[in-house]
Amino acid sequence: MEKDQKNNGGTSLLAVEELIPDRPEPQHPYLLPQSKKYTTLRIVLLKPSKYDDEGYVIRFWKGVLPSNTLNVLRGLTEDIVRRRTLGDIHIQVDAFDETTQNIPVKKIVQWSRQPATKLVVCLVGVQTNQFPRALVLGKQFRSYGIDVIMGGFHTSGTINMLSEQEPEIQELFRESISVVSGEVEGYWEGILADLLNGDLKPLYSFAQDLKNLVDIEEAPLPVITPKIMKRFARPSFGTVETSRGCPFACTFCTIINVQGRTMRERSPECIAELVRKNYLEHGIDFYFFTDDNFARKRWWRETFEAIIRLRDEGIKISFMMQVDLARKPKDFVRLAAEAGCSQVFIGMESVNPENLKAEGKPQNKVEQYVEIIREWHDAAVAIHTGYIIGLPFDTKEGVSRDIQYLMDVIQPDQASFFMLTPLPGSHDHLEMKKRGEWMDPDFNKRDSFHATIKHPHMTAEEWTQAYEDAWRSFYSKENLTKILSRWSHNPRVYWNLVLVHMWYKNAALIEKQHPMIAGFFRLKERRSRRPGFAIDSLPVHLWKRAKDVVSLFVSWARFLKEMEEIWLQTRPRSEREKRALEEFQRIQGEIWQTLKIAEWQKAYNDAKVTLPAKARALLDPFEDLSSRMLLSGKDLDAFLRKWGSLQTRIQKLYGQFAREEGPAKRWLDQLYGLHREAWQSLKVEEWQQVYSGFRHRLPSRLQLLYVKFDALSNRIVYSRQDLKTFWARTREHLRRKRYWNLQPSRLAVTLFKELFLTTAFARSVISSFHSKRWSFAKSE
Repeated sequence: MEKDQKNNGGTSLLAVEELIPDRPEPQHPYLLPQSKKYTTLRIVLLKPSKYDDEGYVIRFWKGVLPSNTLNVLRGLTEDIVRRRTLGDIHIQVDAFDETTQNIPVKKIVQWSRQPATKLVVCLVGVQTNQFPRALVLGKQFRSYGIDVIMGGFHTSGTINMLSEQEPEIQELFRESISVVSGEVEGYWEGILADLLNGDLKPLYSFAQDLKNLVDIEEAPLPVITPKIMKRFARPSFGTVETSRGCPFACTFCTIINVQGRTMRERSPECIAELVRKNYLEHGIDFYFFTDDNFARKRWWRETFEAIIRLRDEGIKISFMMQVDLARKPKDFVRLAAEAGCSQVFIGMESVNPENLKAEGKPQNKVEQYVEIIREWHDAAVAIHTGYIIGLPFDTKEGVSRDIQYLMDVIQPDQASFFMLTPLPGSHDHLEMKKRGEWMDPDFNKRDSFHATIKHPHMTAEEWTQAYEDAWRSFYSKENLTKILSRWSHNPRVYWNLVLVHMWYKNAALIEKQHPMIAGFFRLKERRSRRPGFAIDSLPVHLWKRAKDVVSLFVSWARFLKEMEEIWLQTRPRSEREKRALEEFQRIQGEIWQTLKIAEWQKAYNDAKVTLPAKARALLDPFEDLSSRMLLSGKDLDAFLRKWGSLQTRIQKLYGQFAREEGPAKRWLDQLYGLHREAWQSLKVEEWQQVYSGFRHRLPSRLQLLYVKFDALSNRIVYSRQDLKTFWARTREHLRRKRYWNLQPSRLAVTLFKELFLTTAFARSVISSFHSKRWSFAKSE
C-alpha cells in the first residue's frame, strides 16, 4: 500500500527529491548580506491531521503511529547545524504532530516576533486527505506574515504526474505558500538560505527525473523528538525508512511515481547506528520500518545481520516491516525473525485474481497465499494484511464471500481494509482524470475510508456497507478467538496480537476511525472546525461531548468484557493446568454422555420455545447445571442431587400439561424419558474413585473459576457466559419489578467473579505491555 494511506511518508514530509536534468549538483548556499540581520532561525515542523465528517480536527489523547517525516526533517536540520552550512546563526527546531497536539498558533506567532528571529512554518508529509487542513493552517500563518512551506506526497504526486497548474497548487501559490515537490536531502540547506535571503521560491521541484533521485545511503539520520514521543501510547515505538522506492507497478500506488521504482537504501551501518543511538538515548526498542518493500532491498541480508549483531551489545529490538507476496530470497524469513521481526505487513489487496490483474499486481498469486503465510507463521512472525475493498470486480456479495475466505483459508492475524481511492500521483488517478471520470472533489475524503469514485457494481452506500462489514467480520469475537487460539502456544505473539486487536477494534468499531490514523480517546477542540461548519456555543459543545464520552465509555465496557471472554477462551495455560483439564474433560465427558446431557440440552432448547414463561422458569436451573464443571467428588454429589431434582420439576410440569396434547407435552415426554433412562445408568462409585485420585493435582480453584463444560462439543471451555446470563436475568427482573426474584447471595458471588476476572485480565494485559510483549515488543 502506498504511504499516502499510512500516516508515514519518508521524506515525503516536505516532499521527495530528485535531480532534474538541467539542475546543477547541490552546492553550499550563498547568504546575502541582508540575512545577517537574523541571529536565530526558528523552524516549526508541523505534521497536519485531517478533519472528520463533522468538520472537527482528528486528534487523540494518545497516538499510536508516530510520524517518520518529522524525524527526517529534524535530522536534516541538525546536520546543517553540525556542518555550520548557514554560518553561525542559531537554528532552533520545534516539531508538532497534530494528531496528538493542539497547534499553538498564537505562541508560534509570538515566536516569529522575537527580535532578530526568522521563523518558518513547514507543513510536512502532507497527504491528500490532509491537504484541506494543511491549507487552512497555511493560510492562518500567512495572515500573520509568517513564511510557510508545504510538501509531502500530495504536492509531489500532483506535480509529478500532472503539473503545478492543478487548482490546489495554484491556490498555494496565490497564498504565497512555497511548495516542495520531491525529497529534500541535499536541497534543504538551499531552501533555508533562500528563506534567510528573503527569496523563498514559489516552487521547489526535485522529483521529475525518477531515474536520478538522490542517493540516501549516507544521508543524515532521522532524529526523534522526545516531547512528541511522550504523547504516544508507547513512547519506545519508532518509525524509520531504511529504503525508498518499489520495483513493482501497482496502478493504485503513489510510491513509484514519487520515490521511483529503483530501490535506494540507507547503508546497514547507518541503520545500526540509528538503532543504537535511539535505544541508548531514548529507549526505542520497537520499529515500524516504513519501507514500501523491505524484501526488494539489495542489502536486506546485511541490514538484518547488522541488527542481529547489536544483540551482542545488549541492544535487542523488534520490528514490523512491509514486504510483498512474491517469493522471498533464501533465508529472508529466517533472518528477519532472528533480527527481531515480530510482524510483517503484506499488501494482499484481494483474493480475487481478476482484481489483482486489473490493478497491475501480477506478483500476487492467490494460490500461494497460504503457503507464504505459513512460512512466516512457522518463524513465529504474525501477518498483517492490507486489503482493498472496491476493486473493479468486487460486488457487495463478492466482498463478503472473499472476506470469509480470507479468514477461513488464508488466515492472516490482522487486517487493514481500505476503499479503492485514486490518489494524485497514482496511475489510476491520472487515467481517470484523462477520461474525465467523476472523483469526489473533497480531498479530505481521499483517505481510502470513503467512497470517492463511482464503482461499476456497487452504489456508494453498498460499497461503504461492504467496507464496514469487512471490519466487523474480521474483528468479530469469533474470528479473534480463532486467531488467538492459533497462537496460544506462543505467549509473545499471543500478547502482541491481543493488544493490537484491542487497538484496531477500538479504532475501527468504537472510535469509528481507521486504526492507521487513530489513537486512544478522541479529543475535539470546539474552535478547530473546518470552514463551512458552525462553531457550537460552549454549552452545546460540552453537552455533545458529554454524550460522546458516556457513549464511548459504555462501548469500552462492553468491548473489554468481550475481550475478557476471548482471553478466557484462548489464553496461554500452564502445563499443569493443561494436564488437569485433559483429565477433567475425559471423566466429565463420560459422565455427561451417561446422563445424556447433550440430548437433554437439545430437547430443552426446543422446549424453551414452546413452554410458557412460568413453565420455563422451573427448568431454568438446567442451563447452569449443564455447563457446570465437576472438580471433585463433592461437586459430583451436589450435581447429582440437583440433577435428580429435575425429575420432580418435570413431574410438576406434567401436572400442568397432562390433559393437553401439543408440542409442550411432547417435549416434556422426551425430557422425562431422557432423564429416567440416564438415571438408571449411573456409575457413581466408579466416578468417585476417579475424582479421589485428582485431589493433589488440582490447579487453584480461582484458576478454574470460569471453566465450563460444553455438552454439545463434549469439551471444556473457558467462558463468562454464565455471568452474562445472570446479568441479563437480573436486568429483566428489575425491569419487570420482580424484586423478590433477586438473590443477594448470588449477586454478591457474581460481582466477586466479575471483579476477579476483570482484575486478572487487566493484570495480564498490563503485564504483557510492560514486558514488551506487544506487536511493539521485544522478541525473545
